[in-house]
Amino acid sequence: MIYRLKELKGDTIAVPQLVFSKLGIAEEYNVRVALYVLATGITDPDKICADLKLRSRISAESALSFWAGAGLLERYEENAAPGEEPSAPAPMTWAEIAAASRTDPMISSLIDCAQTGFARPLTHREMEKLVNLYMQEGFAPETVMLCTAYVASTGRSTMAAVVHELKVWRTEGVETGEQADAHLKLLALRQSREQYVSGLLGISTDELTLGGRKAIARWYEVYGYDDAMVQEAAVQAGPKRDLWYWNSILKTWNAKGLRTIHDVRGPVADAGASRNIRVDREAPSGNDFLGNSSLSASLNRLKKRSNT
Repeated sequence: MIYRLKELKGDTIAVPQLVFSKLGIAEEYNVRVALYVLATGITDPDKICADLKLRSRISAESALSFWAGAGLLERYEENAAPGEEPSAPAPMTWAEIAAASRTDPMISSLIDCAQTGFARPLTHREMEKLVNLYMQEGFAPETVMLCTAYVASTGRSTMAAVVHELKVWRTEGVETGEQADAHLKLLALRQSREQYVSGLLGISTDELTLGGRKAIARWYEVYGYDDAMVQEAAVQAGPKRDLWYWNSILKTWNAKGLRTIHDVRGPVADAGASRNIRVDREAPSGNDFLGNSSLSASLNRLKKRSNT
């Protein structure tokens, strides 16, 4: 079958070449969000999530952040005057921090928390970076302290790691202490899921790539699958222990609307790509070739023919 582009007679929108250049690395929902924004001009995550039927607001925010990083979108202050370039305040010096700590006890708490987590005293430069996250960049002090403790628990004892992690949290909508606490629970859940998948793969979690970790998070948080569905994908993949092969199976199931193991093993699954993947069924399926009478008869005839 050969296809060709039909003549366009309806409304069209211009799609920047930048979008096409990112198709190789952009997830499906990223592309959907880009086309939606180009067509409507709407960048509100809640509106995008509702209109595109995304599974969570985080998916919309992640897509917006992806395209902002790619250069398709730009960030701006909501209350800034049109054409006004926001000016970043000058970072506080050590002397200014020392003076401010006399009236703001939170500064001392931030420094104490970081020094306890890193198990060493901070340099003046590190203190400047830490306090400026709170005083200049507007991070809630509880969020900074929770992030610092989390970074330290992963064995990273640098302010650069804290700054990077906080920026990641902000792109995921983490601003308040309550949101940071909920995010830490999510990170712990992601870690347990990565350990589970690594166990199925027969590897250590350290061997998972960043792309692999994102794929695992997508299975649970975007597709809405649980451990049982991931295990089912591993079963249907047979001896092929490959995360990306499992990803293709789960992605196909999600596209076909298969939500449970019952759906996967039922007749609906036979309508598409997964029909020939091995499934442990109680009763033979339509792909039970050896049980097919006409096929058995044909095999018997071939045997007789080869023996003559």
